[in-house]
Amino acid sequence: MARLGSQAKAGFYPTPESVCGQLKQLLDIDKDARLLDPCCGEGKTLAKLAAGTNAITYGVELDHQRAIEARTRISRLLWGDALVEMRISMASFGLLFLNPPYDYEMAPDSKAERLEARFLKRYQETLQRDGWLVLVIPYTVLKYCAAVLARHFEMLQVFAFPAEEFQVFKQCVVLGRKRSLVHKGQSAETERSLARLSSWEPEEFLKSMPQLAACSAQVIIPTPKSPMLTFKSTRIDPLEVIPLVRKSGLLKDLLGNDLVPGRCNSIRPLAPLKNGHLALMLAGGYMNGEIEMDGRRLVIKGVVRKNEKVQSVSENAKGEAIITTRDQYLPTVKAIDMMRAEMMTIQ
Repeated sequence: MARLGSQAKAGFYPTPESVCGQLKQLLDIDKDARLLDPCCGEGKTLAKLAAGTNAITYGVELDHQRAIEARTRISRLLWGDALVEMRISMASFGLLFLNPPYDYEMAPDSKAERLEARFLKRYQETLQRDGWLVLVIPYTVLKYCAAVLARHFEMLQVFAFPAEEFQVFKQCVVLGRKRSLVHKGQSAETERSLARLSSWEPEEFLKSMPQLAACSAQVIIPTPKSPMLTFKSTRIDPLEVIPLVRKSGLLKDLLGNDLVPGRCNSIRPLAPLKNGHLALMLAGGYMNGEIEMDGRRLVIKGVVRKNEKVQSVSENAKGEAIITTRDQYLPTVKAIDMMRAEMMTIQ
């Protein structure tokens, strides 16, 4: 469990393989069912749950490196903030697997809404009627999620993690089937029961609550009832965009026509250039290249370098040195005589 703890320090709480295996035994996934994990990490859990089925997996991951890894396992993967950057069709998934970030840094008396509750409230909308929720959270957080669970889900069951895994984050698994919204008064008793569980001591919760291994009922994940219209992120992933840009030919046109200035020899000054004008053009690099004059072939290269020249040095009342400098631009023109193989430098 040391590895799990070290990953959690970076904000990554992967579901233990033992719990994932027990969940896999419970699920009966219909053909072409859609499975969603909005905090999918490297995609291992969702891929394992869907293994051996025709299910289509969808995932969202905030960390770019983990998103790259998850893309090798998930059918459709989006990189970005699952709470603010995703545009996902409502009532489109048969299974919502949700193991959200845990708000361990939030004060117990804080009035702010916990992350776990925000994720649940946001993503329960993506479940179709009779679709199933698998929620993985610390059992002490049940009271913050109780209202949403009681009003939007039926057949709710709470399971404790296996004893060894439970000691790390005191987690539980909540299973529930999506139903139509019920009145708050009708769901009050269920809400109170869930909230009561979160007040138990860890030893009491682990001893009293069943574990997934003891559950024999099958959880049927239904096929989609509506098409998937929207599954996209407002964040642009370079790894997805670059191949599309290359294929479209847009980059080639942009570099060839718009960003690279073309040669235009048709524009002439209204009056003949004077020596000062020519000197500035030479120094600025506008005449770089090969020129021929009076039978001599020269290759010209002009540059301008900026130096700082010290103007004065003095002290203030505190005895600190005050140095006044002035920018000085030094034009340099280098020419190679191709006939004599000589280089000339003019400064």
